[in-house]
Amino acid sequence: MSAPLRATTPLAPAQLLAQSRELSRELRKRRLRYEKREEPLRGAPEKPDIYFEHAPCGTYPIIALRTVPCDKYVLGYCGPCSYSARSYPAGLGRQELYAGLMGQLEWVLDHFDELFVTRGNGRLDGYHLREAPERPWYMLQLAGEGSFFRDAEVPPKYRRAILERLVAFQEKRGVNLHLMLECRPEHLLAAHESGELREIEPLLDTLDVVVNVGFECHDDFLRNVVFAKDLSRDLFSRAMAVAQSYRLDPGVFLFAGATVLTTSEMLDELERGLGYLRSLRLFANVMVPNLQIYTLSDLLYEIGRYRLPEPYFLLDLADRLLDFRPGRPHAVTPFDWFLGGLESDPSPRLNLLTNPRKSTSDSVTHAIHRCVLELVRTLDAACYRREAERLRAEPDYAYYLRGLARKDTRPWSERLAEDLKFAQSHMEVYDSQIQTGSDSVAWETALK
Repeated sequence: MSAPLRATTPLAPAQLLAQSRELSRELRKRRLRYEKREEPLRGAPEKPDIYFEHAPCGTYPIIALRTVPCDKYVLGYCGPCSYSARSYPAGLGRQELYAGLMGQLEWVLDHFDELFVTRGNGRLDGYHLREAPERPWYMLQLAGEGSFFRDAEVPPKYRRAILERLVAFQEKRGVNLHLMLECRPEHLLAAHESGELREIEPLLDTLDVVVNVGFECHDDFLRNVVFAKDLSRDLFSRAMAVAQSYRLDPGVFLFAGATVLTTSEMLDELERGLGYLRSLRLFANVMVPNLQIYTLSDLLYEIGRYRLPEPYFLLDLADRLLDFRPGRPHAVTPFDWFLGGLESDPSPRLNLLTNPRKSTSDSVTHAIHRCVLELVRTLDAACYRREAERLRAEPDYAYYLRGLARKDTRPWSERLAEDLKFAQSHMEVYDSQIQTGSDSVAWETALK
């Protein structure tokens, strides 16, 4: 780990946010050049981006419609996000993108067997769903470039058309669909205030719709400066109350970690976040740290200023989630939490399990991964606890305990200021390494 650069004058949160956004915008411009070279797009998008996530029913698709890029992404907010990291042909206008939305949905429905039937068991055991004909159940998650209810990404008439098409498809195909819509809280609130939610409520009911929203962290500095989420707690809580009034059983993304936090601080902040979600009676989607190219965390990792936690971190997260009981008022799922971020949204370059700098052996890492996946799939807490106890008896657990004991007495603002300064000074060598695919030896040589 490099020695910290001592900041001479503390920076205000607004200054740090401005620096963070500027850095993110520059990284995203460079990623766009990279994406254009790696995956050039010659015409309007014909299919959405599709990722997969684990669930008790198997795996289910996360469908990100390619449309107008997320405004927060373009402006440098939401630092870890890569949903809008896509190339588009020059001269492609909004109306052309909107006109292609239904075609992208048709591509998904044309590939239903591949995306759904072969990956899921057709059952959602224990789910509290509508009364429906005896036929297979499948779940999917749908978003725009970041928010399904943002008019600039998916205009209202297309939102209705998409929902109507899914209702018609389930009847024609003879399946039942359970739909998760990903959106930002302010866009959901706007859809309520405009009357749109009330108008489409029958469609929402027919598809057993729930909403997934990002909150990231309970702490305001972490949420709005470190992650640049641009979201107040007041707006978030009001939007969640609206979602619950429509029985949309909101699931909330919490980040289990940040570049400025030590491992023990990551766990402390997660507990605070879970406490807040419990008070609002909300489902918790806990996201594990991973590395997307051309993000601050990836740059800091490459220059040795950010450590991913050891794989044992997953067990400590699972322990806390097993004790999470929010008492949701209209619970759709028979469980109150999910642990994700390892293999999706989009696929990360590295995560806790694939990190080449981890000290935990590959055999123990694989066993931890299997243990957590089995918990997600079966929800068998007793079996999980027995296996977790066995894994913590392995010698490798000492590596994790060593990281857990690491302290940093500096304020988070000072840590962030130093990281931003260091990242800016290493931008060119990082960009060169990504663009050329240099190996680690060449990278380390360039840093010397």
